[in-house]
Amino acid sequence: MALRKKAAATAAPAVEKPAVSAAQEAEKPAAKTRKAPAKRTPAAKKTAAPQVSLTLQYMGKELSQEDMVAAVKAQWTGEEIKTLALYVKPEDQAVYYVVNGEGSGKVDL
Repeated sequence: MALRKKAAATAAPAVEKPAVSAAQEAEKPAAKTRKAPAKRTPAAKKTAAPQVSLTLQYMGKELSQEDMVAAVKAQWTGEEIKTLALYVKPEDQAVYYVVNGEGSGKVDL
């Protein structure tokens, strides 16, 4: 029992808050809300495409990309070449190509 009396004696008395009128409450500044900073996306860098040089070396032969393109242009008799896809198959000793997504052919190495 002595413990109960001691605990009750050490408890802090309750503090009453003064009454606040509605007018006083309205005058209080609103709590500031903090907005997250807008995320900045890095500006798209306009970089030039790298210059590519391709050379095929196979069984003692060497063929550059420029040589392959020149061989296709010499063989192609259709419309103007806007796009050109080259497929090199050394075991067939040939370069297969597709011009403008439609026409195709083969050039022997």
